[in-house]
Amino acid sequence: MKHPTQEEIAQRLGISRATVSRVLRNVSGPKSSTAVRIIEVAREMGYRLPATEKSASRKGTAKQKGMVLGLLACMPDLRTPNSTEVMMRVLHGAIDAARERSLLLHVEYLSESAAEKIRVTADIPESLKTKQLAGVLIAGLAPASLVAAVAGQKPCVRIIIHDPGVRIDCVGQDDRAAVADIINGFQAAGHHKIGFCCDVPGTSFSLARFSGYVEALAQLGLPYNPAWAINIWEPVGDRLFEKVGEAVSAGVRAWICSHDDVGYTLIDFLQARGLRVPEDVSICGFDCLHVPHGMKPLTTIDWPFEDMAAAGIEMLLRRTNEPMRAIAQLQFSGRLVERETVGPAPVA
Repeated sequence: MKHPTQEEIAQRLGISRATVSRVLRNVSGPKSSTAVRIIEVAREMGYRLPATEKSASRKGTAKQKGMVLGLLACMPDLRTPNSTEVMMRVLHGAIDAARERSLLLHVEYLSESAAEKIRVTADIPESLKTKQLAGVLIAGLAPASLVAAVAGQKPCVRIIIHDPGVRIDCVGQDDRAAVADIINGFQAAGHHKIGFCCDVPGTSFSLARFSGYVEALAQLGLPYNPAWAINIWEPVGDRLFEKVGEAVSAGVRAWICSHDDVGYTLIDFLQARGLRVPEDVSICGFDCLHVPHGMKPLTTIDWPFEDMAAAGIEMLLRRTNEPMRAIAQLQFSGRLVERETVGPAPVA
């Protein structure tokens, strides 16, 4: 099949071939919407950048040395040791990876409430629009509108969270396999009724974990009941744990929580009602967060957040060097950390 030429791409867009060439070869040239349009149309037409001596040299470390990359960290408005722990691990991994490659890393912090207000390119922090910044790693609960606005200006890689409708490279977790490990452990302990609860149902990691939950139940022949999936189909607001309590009373004695904070809050809720963990109810979470004072360590999934951030830096470098490269997703496996909140199913 004959691949399109830069001249054909230029004719389709009504711009000069020189402009197309500068964008596709990632040299000094137009930015923002023009560059995005060129890259999108080139992909659509099936363009392939010729492997030349010049393009190959750009992949070397000489060009990377001294390059400035950005890390946009969206932080919770209410900061606690647990709410910032994942971000700090991502930050450490990104800093170490940048240092190993002689890169400079600019970190831009945004609160979640400030991030929600960014809808268009003009609202992006000025530091993320400078010519010196080659690309941006985006971490935290950034709204899709912010991610899309930044991606319209710079090459971007998303960490941990996937934003539907925004086509950029992403480094995430293998939630399906992690949930399968949890459910296999519950089944081995004699549990057959297993529930799922989350506090923020719209996030990609909550939905991915729920998807893995349904898939694992089907594979193991375990029952699925929508009433045991709390805060997924029907928002329950501040009645999250009350709904879990109702399902526990109906015999659902093993629970997957979308992350550890939910798990520890659920333990408090159940214990206040005279239920013991794990003797009466087993609970597992995600992210291996700090154990609150006086509480049993939660059985959880630990993710290699530092390695994920380092992979994000590497992926971002490849994207800056090869803008025509196909959009990619990379998933890291988690490790089940068996601690003190999963036990045998209680005898009826």
